Amino acid sequence: MEKRQWVLTGTFLLVIVFFAFVRQDLPSIIKGRVVPYNAALHVWAVSDKDTGSGVVQNGAFEIKNLKPGKYRVIAEGLRPYKVTTKPDINVSGGTVVDIGDIILDQ
Repeated sequence: MEKRQWVLTGTFLLVIVFFAFVRQDLPSIIKGRVVPYNAALHVWAVSDKDTGSGVVQNGAFEIKNLKPGKYRVIAEGLRPYKVTTKPDINVSGGTVVDIGDIILDQ
C-alpha cells in the first residue's frame, strides 16, 4: 500500500510539472479600452520578440496570440489625439492581461 501511495504521488507531481511547462507555451491576450472610445484607430503590442495588433470596437480591444514577455501597447487615435503608449505590460503563457484604460494624449 505504501508503494502505491508513492507511485500516485509521483504521478501527480509529474502531471503538475508537465502542465506548468505546457501552459508557458500557450498564446496570451492583452485586452483593454481606449479613451475616448470614438477616437481610437489601431492598437499594437510590441516586444523584443513578438508583435501583435488588435481591432478597436467601441473603445475595447483584444490583441491575441502573443508570446510570453514584456510588451508596450501602442494606441493610435484620430486627430487631435496623439499616439499613446502604455509600457511594461508583462504577459505569461496562456493568460489574459487586462491593462484597463489607455487615455489618448492630445
